[in-house]
Amino acid sequence: MLSYRKLAMRVLGRPLHTEGIDSPRPASQRAAAFILTAAMLTTLAAPAFADIWRIEDGDITVKAGETKGTNKVSQGTTIDKVDTNTIITGTSDTNTVTIDTSKGNVDVTFDDLNIDASSRNEAAMSVTGSGNTTIKLDGDNHLTGGNGDTYGGDGIASTGSLTISGGETDSLTAQGGSGENGGDGITSSGSLTISGGTVTATGGNSTGIVGSGGSGIHSGGDVTISGGTVTATGGDSTGSDGSGGYGIYSSSTTTISGGTVTATGGDSTGSYSSGGYGIYSSGVTISGGSTVTANGGSGKDGSGDGIFSFDPVAISGGTVTAKGGSGEDGEDGGDGIRSFDPVAISGGTVTAKGGSGEDGSGGRGIISTKSVTISGGTVNANGGSGKNGNGGNGIIGSGRVAISGGTVEAAGGNGGKVGGSVIDLSGSLELTAKAGSPNGKALSQRGKELDLNTIKDKLGPGAKVTTTDADGKVIDQVPIPRPVEPEESSSSSDGGSSAPSASVSSLPGLTVTDKSGAVISYTSTQSGNTLTVCVGRFTASFRISLAALRQLRAEGIETIAFQTILCSTTLSVDELLAMGGEDAEAVLTHRFTDSSLTVG
Repeated sequence: MLSYRKLAMRVLGRPLHTEGIDSPRPASQRAAAFILTAAMLTTLAAPAFADIWRIEDGDITVKAGETKGTNKVSQGTTIDKVDTNTIITGTSDTNTVTIDTSKGNVDVTFDDLNIDASSRNEAAMSVTGSGNTTIKLDGDNHLTGGNGDTYGGDGIASTGSLTISGGETDSLTAQGGSGENGGDGITSSGSLTISGGTVTATGGNSTGIVGSGGSGIHSGGDVTISGGTVTATGGDSTGSDGSGGYGIYSSSTTTISGGTVTATGGDSTGSYSSGGYGIYSSGVTISGGSTVTANGGSGKDGSGDGIFSFDPVAISGGTVTAKGGSGEDGEDGGDGIRSFDPVAISGGTVTAKGGSGEDGSGGRGIISTKSVTISGGTVNANGGSGKNGNGGNGIIGSGRVAISGGTVEAAGGNGGKVGGSVIDLSGSLELTAKAGSPNGKALSQRGKELDLNTIKDKLGPGAKVTTTDADGKVIDQVPIPRPVEPEESSSSSDGGSSAPSASVSSLPGLTVTDKSGAVISYTSTQSGNTLTVCVGRFTASFRISLAALRQLRAEGIETIAFQTILCSTTLSVDELLAMGGEDAEAVLTHRFTDSSLTVG
């Protein structure tokens, strides 16, 4: 075996002197060898890897170290050993992991860790303190909480905030134990964040008469999911007055911006029991490329909603499927999406379906006690059927339902409808509203079918509103043709030519110009007391003298609608006349989706 000195000389490319005595080496050579030898000794003296702690060797306690990035680990006779990159592995049905964040945050790695505490009434892993615990997943990990009489143990129980991350091939299965009240798969008094890996969290079943199944995920703070595959399932209940557990429960907000999330409420089979909710939160935000499926559980005395929120529900992207559970024994079906604050959908693909009511009413597809606003995306909302009761509504807002964009299909269950105190349809939407059988309404405003003639003036180019009966037969339809965008010229960047062209429908004193001020063609149609002027441009200005307006008012025109490709504006003739003198001109300009008006 070569000595460190000889090894250093070989690395330096110098010959080794193994025989005899040669002339002394230069001082620079000796210094270089000494320095490299010292460096190698220093490197070899430091540990290359952190310790690996095996759960079969005893209970493990990890707490924050004195230096940032370090932990203190205790197991058996080893107490507070300083460690970095703490890794816990192995299999045990007698030992558990405790993490103490009272002195600071703790990061650990679970590497093929399997803890089964089902024979004891305790959590497989517990976190004390109010700090943050970060669990990095490596391999396949299983944490099973213990079964108990009153309460089942949790798979993971944390008093602080909890962060879980992992790669595509890394996983965590957390199972709550059974008891009168089932344990949670993962529970955290603080926030819970999942950014990657495959996480399966299942609540324990309730075995008591009045207990509830455990939640798959339960948080006293925010739940944030930005990646990975998360499956959260509430435990079932067999008690006569029990309830199914929640898939995801948050006492604050639930934010999903990526990954695939499936949240399912537990079922209940007792005489007076109710199903759990898929997602139950104080606010729900879904965006990005996420895929979210939320299903409410079924129950004989009540059923769970797919998504339930006390605060606003906002969906701007992703694919969302929410379905209410079925109700039995005279109870209503659960709602697909229900909120006590506004529901706003601006993008993505949303499918919301109310559950069926065996002897009660069907659940609603989407319901808000305030308002439902849809401005984009694809929305399919169906009310559930009521076997011996009323069908659920496809979309209902106690205050207002406003649809201004996107493609929307809404159908009521038996006797159901789309409705609200106010139904506001505008812009370039595409809406198909189907009445429930046998006598439901397609679009119900204050209990009466909405007359589509009253909304024509608010619709933009390409809009289409259709109402049908329960068999799909068209009752009424309002289509607004979309202007054909002219070919671009080299002198215009907003989709039109700057060259003047004769008006297709010329009205005295009225012209339309492009963004360079050149006169362009337009089409005008009159429906009742409204004159609609359309032009196939992104940017254009509608110009009319007040003298011409007075002539139009004398002919019975009360409102003028100006429509470009991305914008629609309706003006009152009387209000315009009140803004200027005889020689004044009104100029309404559209720039893409913005509009501005000047009178002078």
